[in-house]
Amino acid sequence: MPEPVLVTVILKPVPDPSGSESMAHAFAMLKDWAATQNLTVQPPVNTDAETLRFAVVLTSDVDQADALIADLLGKAFVDTSYRKPADALP
Repeated sequence: MPEPVLVTVILKPVPDPSGSESMAHAFAMLKDWAATQNLTVQPPVNTDAETLRFAVVLTSDVDQADALIADLLGKAFVDTSYRKPADALP
């Protein structure tokens, strides 16, 4: 059975419906995107902009992680994204 893989997503602020740039809106957009992929975004420990900037999505294997990263990198709310095997986490 493949190891679960964490995908780290570094977000960037995007305009919310009112036109104000917001990290919270970027996080909400990531959650909406993840729902379409049947994935869960780890809930943030805080709602300040710096905490929301770093998000984590758990995938089932490396292949799924790589496909999701490729998709994420084209999103306006993503600065960058990378994977890290779960067993390599501190």
